[in-house]
Amino acid sequence: MLEEWKIAKMQKAQYRVVGNHSAVKVCLWTKECLRGGRSCYKNSFYGISTARCMEMTPALTCNQRCMHCWRDTSIFSKEWNAPIDEPDEIITGCIEARKKLLTGFKGNEKTDKKLFEKAMEPAQVAISLTGEPCMYPKLPQLIKRFFESGFESVYLVTAGTVPEMLKKLKPLPTNFYISLTATNPEMYEKLCLPVIEGAWEKVMESLELMRKMKTTTVLRLTLIKGLNMEKPEEFAPLVEKAKPKFIECKAYMFLGCSRKRLKSENMPEMEDIRAFAKALAKAAGYKVKAEREDSRVVLLEKP
Repeated sequence: MLEEWKIAKMQKAQYRVVGNHSAVKVCLWTKECLRGGRSCYKNSFYGISTARCMEMTPALTCNQRCMHCWRDTSIFSKEWNAPIDEPDEIITGCIEARKKLLTGFKGNEKTDKKLFEKAMEPAQVAISLTGEPCMYPKLPQLIKRFFESGFESVYLVTAGTVPEMLKKLKPLPTNFYISLTATNPEMYEKLCLPVIEGAWEKVMESLELMRKMKTTTVLRLTLIKGLNMEKPEEFAPLVEKAKPKFIECKAYMFLGCSRKRLKSENMPEMEDIRAFAKALAKAAGYKVKAEREDSRVVLLEKP
């Protein structure tokens, strides 16, 4: 799926390409946690172990070119164009690549040695690293094999552009996320720049499917100052459509390649996120559950 120059670009950014179309990377929170620092907000909100969380993707392609994406979207193809690797190959390859990425932490004097040993055996997986994971044709089998391989939790994050795949998920992931940025088709076209026809309608179908899923469901709102935060109440009908257990009101961060498309002033301050979350909670009938200022995120929960 990737030409050599694209692989080299990803390697330089500390990704490791696995097989024909997958990748793994050690996130900043895992690194900080191993050095005795803070854990990811998902530890605060949902209790997962930051050190033992493996962030990966089975699809180095995407059907959107979002303005706020901090990845280099130039590496993405518009459609699936690779041989299909088997789930077991992907899991084994990602675990081994992650171990190699973590090896250097063993000699760091700040590293918690016991935590490091645990980190070498991941217990959680976040299928969310880059691209659209629902484009991987064997995603249901991959999730099943993660559980069968001993993983305690499997998180799946999608933009909702492949609803036909969501209908096939069995077993369901531990946490199922839909990442949402827009409240209407015009805003969606402007911010998410889909490369497929009927993408907004597909997202709406995915929200309808979310409400039927018997698992922990999360609607993650990526909030961009000056572009989608002015009317929090306009997200309420979409919340009603999906009926998620949780809503994450998360600030866009001025990082990576998104700096070529947006400005620093598009990154909300924590007080902006709090105000937005409070207004949305009132409009949608949710309550504020928790927050993490270092990640500029507020968690809403359905009563």
